[in-house]
Amino acid sequence: MKKTKDFVLDKILKKKRFSIPLGIVIVIALILILKPNPDIANTVTDVVKYSDLKQTVLATGQVVSSTDLNLSFNKSGTVKSIKVKVGDKVKAGQVIATLDQASELAALTSARGALAAANARYKRILEGATSEEIALAQVTLDQTKLTQETLVKNAYKTLLNSTPEVLPYPLTKDYTAPVISGNYNLGKEGEIRIEIELNNSIFKTRGLITVEGDVSTTTPQPIGNSGLLIQFPENATLIYTDWIINIPNKNASDYLANYNAYQLALAQAKSAIDQSQAALDLKKAIARPSDIDLARADIISAQGQVELADARYKDTLITAPADGTITRIDIKPGELASALAEVVVLQDVSNIYLEANINEANIANIKIGMPIDITYDAFGSEQTFKGSITKIDPSSTVISGVVNYKITASVDQAIDLRPGMTANMTIKVKEKNHTLAIPSRSILIDTLGNKTVRLITNPRKKKFKEVPITTGLEADGGMVEVMSGLKESDEFVVLIKTK
Repeated sequence: MKKTKDFVLDKILKKKRFSIPLGIVIVIALILILKPNPDIANTVTDVVKYSDLKQTVLATGQVVSSTDLNLSFNKSGTVKSIKVKVGDKVKAGQVIATLDQASELAALTSARGALAAANARYKRILEGATSEEIALAQVTLDQTKLTQETLVKNAYKTLLNSTPEVLPYPLTKDYTAPVISGNYNLGKEGEIRIEIELNNSIFKTRGLITVEGDVSTTTPQPIGNSGLLIQFPENATLIYTDWIINIPNKNASDYLANYNAYQLALAQAKSAIDQSQAALDLKKAIARPSDIDLARADIISAQGQVELADARYKDTLITAPADGTITRIDIKPGELASALAEVVVLQDVSNIYLEANINEANIANIKIGMPIDITYDAFGSEQTFKGSITKIDPSSTVISGVVNYKITASVDQAIDLRPGMTANMTIKVKEKNHTLAIPSRSILIDTLGNKTVRLITNPRKKKFKEVPITTGLEADGGMVEVMSGLKESDEFVVLIKTK
C-alpha cells in the first residue's frame, strides 16, 4: 500500500504544469480513499460452529425430612413431664410429654363406671323387672309426654307469631303498611282479611276471625280476641282499603328459625316419648332377644363414652406418630402449653428429599424424572450431587405476587444431609449435542417478524446481507440452535459497536 502511494505522488510532482493547490487536493483525496473503514473495527463477527447445547432451570430449595412433624397438645394445660430430650430416637406410640391429667383421669374412671352399670342392667333385664320399676317407668312416660307436649305447643305458638305484617290486597310495591303488634293466640294458621269501610272510620275482618274495629292512626286497635293489634298509617287507608295478615308470616326474617325450632321440638318430643315408652315396655316385657339386644346397645353406648373419655385423656399426651428423631423441644415442665401450639419437632433424618418452588414461566418445561445437579451451601459449590424430579404439585402457591409450583426431588447419593439445609438445583430441561449454534444477540427480527442474521459477504470490508434463519433450542449462555439458513463456518455479525 505504501509503494502505491509513493508512485502516485512521484508521477504527479513530475508534471511541470502541476499547480500546488491541485496537488494538495489530490493528496487529500487519496488519503480519504485509501483510509480504512472505521466501521470494520466496530463490527464484531463470529463463525457458525457445532456446539453442545443444554437448557436448564435453576431453583433454590431445602432439604426436607419424609417425617417432618411439628407436634402439639390438643388442649391447653400445665406441662407435667417431658420424657425425651433433643437427639433421642423414638418409636411410634412412645409418650413424649404430658400435661396435668387429674380431671381427665377422673372422667375416664366415671365412664368406666357407667360401662359397668350398663353391664349390670343387661344382667338385670335377663332377670326381669319388679312391679315398682314398672310403675316408676309409667310415671316417667306420663311426665315426658306432658313436658314434650308443652314444649311443642310453645314452639308452635312462636312459629305462628313470626313477625306478623299486613300486606295490601292486591299486592303492590308502593305502600305504607299498618303496624301490627301484640301476640297472636288463636293457635291456628290461615289469614285475616281486613276491609276498611264507612269513610275509613271502621274495619271489618274475615278469615281466621270475624270482627269489627275502629280505624286509628294514633292508637293500636285490637283485632278481636286474636291477640293482635293494628295501627293504620296516616292517609294510607285512603289508597288501600283491603289488607291481609298471613299467619304465620312466611316472609318474616325469623320465620325459618322458628320453623326449624318447631320441627326440632317435634322430633325431640317424639324421641323422648319413644324412649320412655320403650323403657316402660322393657319393664313390662319378659327378656326377649330384642330386649337383650337393646341392653347390649346400652353397653356399646357406654363403651363409646369410655372411648371419648380416653380420647380426652390422650389429649393431655404427646405421642410419637411415627419413628424418628427429636430435633427440637420448646417447652419445660411447669409451663403453660397452649392447645395446638407446636412444641416438639420429630423428624426422620435418615430419609430425606428436596423441595423447591418453580415459577409459572418455567413449570411447563419441568417433567417428572428429569435429572438435576445439586449443590448445598453446607458443602460448598465445588461438590455437585445428582438427583431427579419425583413429584410436581398440581396446585399453585403465590409467593410475593408470583405464581409458583412446588416440586419434589430425590437425592441419589447418601451424604450427611440435614433437614433445613439449602439446596441449589440445576434442572436439565433439554439437551442437544453437536448442533449448529449462534449467540442469540446476533439474531434480528425483520418487519414481518421473521428471524434474520447478518451474513458476512466481504470478510475484508465486513460487508454483509441479512438472511432468514430457523431456530430451535434456546440454550443456556445465550446460545440458540440454528436449524436452517446457515452452515458451519459461515461468518456472521454478532454486533456493531456504537461510537
